[in-house]
Amino acid sequence: MKAAFLRWAAAALLTVQLPACNFSASVETLLSPPRLTAEQEQIYQALQASAGNSISLKYPKHGEHLSAFTVVDLDGDGLDEAIVFYNVSLNTDAENPLRLCMLKQQNGEWKAGKDYPAAGAEIERVDVSASAGSPYTNLIISYSQVDGGGYTAEVFLCENGELVRPLKVPYSAMSLRDLDGDGKTELLTVTAAKLPNPAQATVYSLSSYARDAAVQLPETMTDITRLVFGELPRKDGRGTVPAIYADGASGATNAQTAVMTYTDGVLATVYTDSADHIPNTLRPAGCRTLDIDSDGEPEIPVQAVFYGYTAGTDGPQGLPMTNWYVCRNGLLMRECASYYAVSDGYIFLMPPRWERRVTAVQENEEIVFYEFDRSTQNEDGTPVLKAPLLRLCSVSDPVAANAMQLDGYLLLRQQNGSYYLGKRESGAPDALALAENELVTAMRYP
Repeated sequence: MKAAFLRWAAAALLTVQLPACNFSASVETLLSPPRLTAEQEQIYQALQASAGNSISLKYPKHGEHLSAFTVVDLDGDGLDEAIVFYNVSLNTDAENPLRLCMLKQQNGEWKAGKDYPAAGAEIERVDVSASAGSPYTNLIISYSQVDGGGYTAEVFLCENGELVRPLKVPYSAMSLRDLDGDGKTELLTVTAAKLPNPAQATVYSLSSYARDAAVQLPETMTDITRLVFGELPRKDGRGTVPAIYADGASGATNAQTAVMTYTDGVLATVYTDSADHIPNTLRPAGCRTLDIDSDGEPEIPVQAVFYGYTAGTDGPQGLPMTNWYVCRNGLLMRECASYYAVSDGYIFLMPPRWERRVTAVQENEEIVFYEFDRSTQNEDGTPVLKAPLLRLCSVSDPVAANAMQLDGYLLLRQQNGSYYLGKRESGAPDALALAENELVTAMRYP
């Protein structure tokens, strides 16, 4: 492979001249906070007049509201309130330096009110959501704790000129979403298992600020890594129902998935792994639930060995093949097979006509798909390979990527500094050969 790379690089140097880049900006410039607007500057000066000059603004990490200033009409009186996040200098470590203050406009000027200690060390995100049947707007602030100690969400509203907190909940993963399609936004939290408490999913109302529903999840879910939303067919076949897919860590290196629905105020588990369920969703960490075919219904990845190899034997095990399953009546139904390159960031969906006729092996840095002889095996238990059909790889070097294209590879995508390439082998039998458009549409980049 090294010799091949040198040939690619030499060819590319003859044909490609890379543009020069000017990195004149200093690190301080790149890391400096955004310049304040005129309104934000007025708010900041009013805050300093109240809290002092030794404060520093704090910014949310994620979401739509990435400013230290959230300006919104919280109490429905037609005038905006300003919520500002900042750190204060303290003489003791016993008190949280992260604060928030609400400022209001009086006679055209901003005035600072009370400050409130934050419920965490860092601001993860800030959301605003209308409260159904009420003039108030909810302010939802999510925090991370020190040293990976979990997350906390606080819901605030403004009453009589002050912030009131009707709800404060811990979570491992959370979402603000209309879970049942009734036009009202709910707060969904999922907490990981931590002795003596099992994993749990909970739905809270943003009108009554009460717990609407809760359900326990497998005690093996020691972390919640991802929430995915989609649709499930109803049991009677008449339409679909909204569904929640929770990907959770199971130990240090594995993942699993639970499927839930929330209808008529009831949160219910549709699928969780059990001894009665074959296959189950236990798989290596990083394999995520995805709507792999973009039909609105997410698929759950389940791993097996590639065709031609025998699982659980002492012989070579081959590459893992990822099958994608949908949930039907509490069971998993297989839809398609793929090669899931978790570390390289791509998925190749195998065409149905390759079923039980094509396997995959790793050759240096490439994944190569071969037709194999289904009637026999090699002495070591590996399949007898026949014609190569397809080569896939990803590289980060633009020179190598260009050289590979000169060698017959097709550039499938350039993303986040990676070049995804594939080469259809010319000797493939007609029944198994891929058209160029098939290769392009079979690739996914989660």
